[in-house]
Amino acid sequence: ARPQATGARTGTVLLTGATGGVGAAVLQELMAQGRPVRVLVRPESAHLPALNGAEVVEGDLGDVDSLRRAVEGADAVIHSACTFTDHATDLAAMRALVDGWRGGPFVFVSSIDAYGRPTGTEVAEGSPSGAAVTPYGQAKLDCERILFEAAATGRGQAVAVRSPIVWGPHHRLRDQLRWGSTGALYQAALAGRPIGLPAADEWYGASWVHAAALARALTACLSPDHPAVGRVVNAVSGHVSWADFSTELVRLLGSGSPVTATPDADGELRRPWHYRADTLAGPLAPEPGEDWRSVLAAMVR
Repeated sequence: ARPQATGARTGTVLLTGATGGVGAAVLQELMAQGRPVRVLVRPESAHLPALNGAEVVEGDLGDVDSLRRAVEGADAVIHSACTFTDHATDLAAMRALVDGWRGGPFVFVSSIDAYGRPTGTEVAEGSPSGAAVTPYGQAKLDCERILFEAAATGRGQAVAVRSPIVWGPHHRLRDQLRWGSTGALYQAALAGRPIGLPAADEWYGASWVHAAALARALTACLSPDHPAVGRVVNAVSGHVSWADFSTELVRLLGSGSPVTATPDADGELRRPWHYRADTLAGPLAPEPGEDWRSVLAAMVR
């Protein structure tokens, strides 16, 4: 039988996704703050040493009963778990958590992909979605709506934190570097193939956030009087051009890949946007070793 959530300590924070790249950083931050933490994890991960000190509820996003057990009696929620591909499951999980939410802050980890392709190059916090929202982004938008509609009934304080690519030394974040949105550039550099980028006379690149900085931002949103409460906000550490990113990858990998501008560069690289992240600027301020070159080096190693 699966363990039941029992007698949550005062101030208990329910954290979903605690074994993922983002969740692991959030768990570490909550533990460092001395917060009582309850985690929802799959049975095969419940033994992990990193979970020591947390109350464990076995389950996952596809198990609605486990979600209901996990949220019962929690004083706050940070929902960072996501299937990334099974959007119906993500929506059902959000509904189950919100249905069981009885008060306090609820912080949802959303994504800047929910903006689609913004109309301008400077994207303010809470901006409306542009064209061509991906199915993943639409699921995030739908989850935001579910949460804020519940908060409007007086349930508690809701915050949606939209993050870009998350970088950090966790193995799942390393995998995303190698095979995710930056995977084509990484694999080309690894193989020594030419790396073709959009024209050099325009800025194109990636927004990113350090996992530790994102964790500080998410936990800051648990404060009931934080200016993020009731809003959609961004968590962005910075922006790096594809040229700088690719050149650094080539150096770190000891590759001979030439990095050049080409008219037939992958259209997905044409990302001219800079995302504002004013509300969470304090906790997002980089600590030593949180610059993009340092974290990229840690991930490549």
